[in-house]
Amino acid sequence: MNDVRIRSMFAGEEEQVCELVLDVFMKDVAPCFSGDGIAEFRKYASPVALTERAEDGHVVLVAEMDYEPVGMIEVRQEEHICFFFVDRAHQGKGIGTKLLHEAIDLCGKPPFLTVNSSPNSVQVYEQLGFTATDEEQIKNGIRFTPMKLDLV
Repeated sequence: MNDVRIRSMFAGEEEQVCELVLDVFMKDVAPCFSGDGIAEFRKYASPVALTERAEDGHVVLVAEMDYEPVGMIEVRQEEHICFFFVDRAHQGKGIGTKLLHEAIDLCGKPPFLTVNSSPNSVQVYEQLGFTATDEEQIKNGIRFTPMKLDLV
C-alpha cells in the first residue's frame, strides 16, 4: 500500500473532499435514509457549507495517497465528529484510525469525542472504542446513534 499522509484540508479543496464524502454516503449510507434525510445530508455536505465550517474553526483533516484524498474527518469544537469518511476502495486499511488519532492530537487530546453514527457505521465506531450513549434517533430524516469515545 502506498503511504498515506494526513494533513489539514487546503483552501479550495472543499469540492474534491465533498465529492469523496458524497460518493461514500450515497453508496453506503443513503440506502438507509429517507429522501428528506438524503437532501438534508447533501446540504451539509456541500463545498460552500464545508468552507464555512472550516472558516468557523472546524478541524478538517484529509488522508491522501498519491496526492488524492482517500479519507477525511471533520471535528467541531474539538469534541464532536461531524464527518468521518474513507473511500470504499481504501476502507479496512487503517486510514480511519490514522485520521482519528491525528484529529485527537490536533484537538489537544480532549477528554472525549462524540459522534452521531449512521446505522451502518455503529460497528466501525465500536471497533474504534466508541460506545452508544442513546438509542437510534431520527432528526430531519437523518438516522443516527449518539456515541462517545472517552479519552481519559
